[in-house]
Amino acid sequence: MILKKIKAHHLFLIVTILILIIGLYNATDIDSTLDINVHNTYFVISNYHSTLALFIVYFFTGIIYWLFENKTQKQLVKWLTFIHTAILIGSFILYWIVVLFSKLFITNDPFPFFDNQLINATLVTEFIIILFVAIPAFLVNVLIGLFRKV
Repeated sequence: MILKKIKAHHLFLIVTILILIIGLYNATDIDSTLDINVHNTYFVISNYHSTLALFIVYFFTGIIYWLFENKTQKQLVKWLTFIHTAILIGSFILYWIVVLFSKLFITNDPFPFFDNQLINATLVTEFIIILFVAIPAFLVNVLIGLFRKV
């Protein structure tokens, strides 16, 4: 019964708060960085900056859904909203499940490269799905909502 009252903007704002809590917890640690290796180029981003970027993306997505839900008389396409929300919220949850799995079960690995490989593969897969499925679904949904007649 209470699940019917939870809207997409609620989920995005909850994840926004979780991102801030998790990201700012390790913000003062010098070694907390996100290392991305593309061929033979390394991109090193501090967790503080990646936390701020994720916070902004999830927060403004939640605000856009809130505006369509409460302030405009136009409706979004429900299945596009579901696809976008399921991918973004699901990728957040899946990432932390993989991190937890990696820390619990792969810590005794004599080659520490392999535990990071699982996390990196998860991040790359999620990034590709978000880039090619979730973002276009969101943009099409917002454009349909803007130009739809009441």
